[in-house]
Amino acid sequence: MIKLKLSFWVLLLTIAIISISITYIFSHYLFTRDIYYNSYQSQLETIRIDELFETQLKYSWIAFLFIPLWLLLKNFIVGLCLQVGLLLNNAKLKFSITFKIALTAEFVFLLPQLFKLCWFLIFKTDYTITEVQQFYPLSALNLFKQENLPQLLIYPFQTFNVFEILYWILLAGGIKQALNTDLNQGIRVVFSGYIPALILWVVCIMFISISLNPAI
Repeated sequence: MIKLKLSFWVLLLTIAIISISITYIFSHYLFTRDIYYNSYQSQLETIRIDELFETQLKYSWIAFLFIPLWLLLKNFIVGLCLQVGLLLNNAKLKFSITFKIALTAEFVFLLPQLFKLCWFLIFKTDYTITEVQQFYPLSALNLFKQENLPQLLIYPFQTFNVFEILYWILLAGGIKQALNTDLNQGIRVVFSGYIPALILWVVCIMFISISLNPAI
């Protein structure tokens, strides 16, 4: 595990650069004009598909700006969740430490993105945009045929995956290291602080999905 003494800004910059690079490859090498045709030809006219593709290319830079902000916000919230877990377990750490623990563990989520990139660039080269968006390697979603699943369950099943569990372990390991205690203490902190927040997040996404599209 990356030492907690590593600079916060080095961690953030490293994750942001890798994430932006992956996003760039997705937008320029996976989501090509041909893939747009393949995805929307049964729904839209060719001229409309071209407009969608050009718009995606034109404004892709917005996603690059959003990535560092999202990383900051997400890990700030996870750091707060760990503080709650520490409080419930009668332990104490500076917020800067839990923030850095969260940011360090965030590296694990680069793996499924790299896996997805390789999968569609090398192995499954005939795909649609929806297939790329819904594919999540080593997730519960892969245990079912997606066409048989209600759309409402896609996100929860994506969220429960091997990389998420590894993330929990890394968070627990960071707490263990910072408190100089055993791993069980770190696991208790994660399960009492982060896991309830994750469940709440998933429920909120499901609620928003129903609100936006009651038909699902």
